[in-house]
Amino acid sequence: MKGLIETETKLKIRRPKKPKGLLGRIIRRFLLCFFTLIILIAATLYGVCAIVFKGPSPDARDKLVTSTLEMSAAKWVPKLFFEQEEIDAIVQANSVVDSNEITNPELVVLPSTDNESQTENDEWANYPDGIKIINVRGDTYRGYLMIVRDPSKVYVATSSNFKNGQPGLKIFDAMKKEGAIAAINGGGFPDAGGSGTGEVPIGLTISKGELLWGERYTFYSGVIGFNKDNILIVGNMTGQQAVDAGIRDCVCFGPILVVNGEPAQINGASGSLNPRTAIGQRADGAVLLLCIDGRMPSSLGASYADLRDIMVEYGAVNAANLDGGSSTHMYYKGEAVNVSSSLYGPRKMPTFFMVKE
Repeated sequence: MKGLIETETKLKIRRPKKPKGLLGRIIRRFLLCFFTLIILIAATLYGVCAIVFKGPSPDARDKLVTSTLEMSAAKWVPKLFFEQEEIDAIVQANSVVDSNEITNPELVVLPSTDNESQTENDEWANYPDGIKIINVRGDTYRGYLMIVRDPSKVYVATSSNFKNGQPGLKIFDAMKKEGAIAAINGGGFPDAGGSGTGEVPIGLTISKGELLWGERYTFYSGVIGFNKDNILIVGNMTGQQAVDAGIRDCVCFGPILVVNGEPAQINGASGSLNPRTAIGQRADGAVLLLCIDGRMPSSLGASYADLRDIMVEYGAVNAANLDGGSSTHMYYKGEAVNVSSSLYGPRKMPTFFMVKE
């Protein structure tokens, strides 16, 4: 009896054991909820995109397809909804028509420096450094147009000689290296998944009279640069043709927006809205450097038609699109003029158009 009482007493005062693995169960439940939420968000986004991609508005579909195709990190998105043949058809229906013309240098006449008018009505009277910046705005964009009076001051700067595998430079570092007063980004570069670091350019690259990248007997689309007479040359040509034309500085990109005073023909709605950079030249030689902000609520971006129309409005005889998106940057006197769409600030790039001090 005594042993039974002792046993009952022990049972009465025995404390309940703590549940085993409680922390593990909490973590598993949290992860389950978290991933369920992620899946729901992804499914919602997919459904929204599907409505736009497959919805009743061809214009909205085309803009979304062409916009994502121009984003290095989002090129794969249209393939979730369309076959490659359908994507190619959309791109073709919303493209800039290549005229295959090359700039006629005689259409640009540089003013004589011996007898330039310096009256009070002179366009440059209030711009002693020969540079002025204009705000440009449209229905879907805001941007900045830098007009450089003297085209001999504009040239292609590079981050390296492209032979040692070094990453490119950020635009402000490249400006310090060159001692430049102003700069915009230049030509394209390999950028798989949006992670390119600008070691080398794409296409023909000539800087300060030296052919740094490309082959003399390779044909290049979208050659954009200045000849030794400081005339902006745009068009398609071989490396040797560029050398024979006396091109001192050039990059490759495109499309060509204006050539010999003729605006490019653009099919459809001109496709996407994105941050963009372009370069042009007026008949008096002044250089037009254009940067459009994009991918933000206050400025969705511009289409190729928008760029073309801005260049025509400001008198471009020749003009071309340069690399854009998160590469779009304009700097003046060491300060950023436009707002970059990159969350990480200026990117490392191989080439730039710069303005000498």
